[in-house]
Amino acid sequence: MKALNIIHEDHPGLLAEVTTLLEREGFAVQDFAGLSVGNTAVISLTLERSEEAFRLLSDAGYRVIASEHLLVRLEKHPGALAELSRRLAEENVNVRGMHIVSKDENTGIVALETLDHEKAREVLKDILVG
Repeated sequence: MKALNIIHEDHPGLLAEVTTLLEREGFAVQDFAGLSVGNTAVISLTLERSEEAFRLLSDAGYRVIASEHLLVRLEKHPGALAELSRRLAEENVNVRGMHIVSKDENTGIVALETLDHEKAREVLKDILVG
């Protein structure tokens, strides 16, 4: 799964601009996270056809960075994220980002961005989604 990270000068309506542009071209946002640091906004989006969305957003003047995520399924219990983090750390896999993308009563799906996806895939092959 690829995530698109938009880095842009923060202003009221920025999210509306981005999501309206995507809507007009038939893109559906599957996951979203955003934060503002000073005058800079960072909007992270997960959506299908990420390569097309990357071009659309770039052509519209947004600075876009694409990153790949691995999806893993975790049994929901206290310490589940800590266990996941330790598994990766024990194999020297550096985690750049981690985000819970969905959850129900028993399980959660976590999107991971690592510096070594191949190694992370091997380490986590028993809990990979897809």
